[in-house]
Amino acid sequence: MEEWQTTEHAVIRCVVALVLLSVWTWRVNRPTSFRGAKARTMLEEFKAYGLARGTAYLVGGIKVTIALCFLSGFWFPVLIRPAAAILVFLMSMAVFYHLKVEDKLRKALPAYLILFFSTYLMIS
Repeated sequence: MEEWQTTEHAVIRCVVALVLLSVWTWRVNRPTSFRGAKARTMLEEFKAYGLARGTAYLVGGIKVTIALCFLSGFWFPVLIRPAAAILVFLMSMAVFYHLKVEDKLRKALPAYLILFFSTYLMIS
């Protein structure tokens, strides 16, 4: 059995996909305790990092696409690793920006966790 077919791999892919979809769709304009700096929405968070509004839309589109690739991985496993590699890059940048604005670990924890799991998906 290939790694992408294991239950563990499938569960991680689905959980990461659902988290990405949640963050970038129905929760994008809602405050959470994990938003960087003192931001209440995703656009405010990107602004706090010094990033343009267009960057937020680009990153959001890419992350939703990655989530769909992870879910499509059951039928098209060739999509999993490239999507995970892109997510590793994006989440590395997220961690960097949390550090840049000197967020406490609690705010950056989701970025670290998604980075960890996307790295697992990329190398397994």
